[in-house]
Amino acid sequence: MRSDFFETLKGKTLTLQKVIGQEDVYDGLLSTASLTRFMLDTSWKLLARELPEEFTSVTAQVLVSHEEPTIAGEVITTSASVIGTTENRVFISFEATDETGVIAHGRNERHVVEKRLLHEFADERAEKLRKIR
Repeated sequence: MRSDFFETLKGKTLTLQKVIGQEDVYDGLLSTASLTRFMLDTSWKLLARELPEEFTSVTAQVLVSHEEPTIAGEVITTSASVIGTTENRVFISFEATDETGVIAHGRNERHVVEKRLLHEFADERAEKLRKIR
């Protein structure tokens, strides 16, 4: 993939909303695991709409600061923005809000890879496990 393509990603943003359901909570409050997943889903969808069909992105690093509690039934909004790129690495900043204000923020480093190569690598790893068993 051409390096100038990655330059076009800078500044791209995506905002998504979700109603917090019972599957998203622990003891009645939004779990950090569910919040992180929604934030990562927003990052993935941001890049998925920009990438050619034969490519995808995978998380290499994630940092989330979950700062405020949110109860089931509230709407949360996550926003993801591309803040930089280096080779096939894309750096994304994200923020989550509920109906009261900011509840979390963080960063996600994603690597853009060819789907075919990713599956080949996964198959090679799976074959090694089959030999162990």
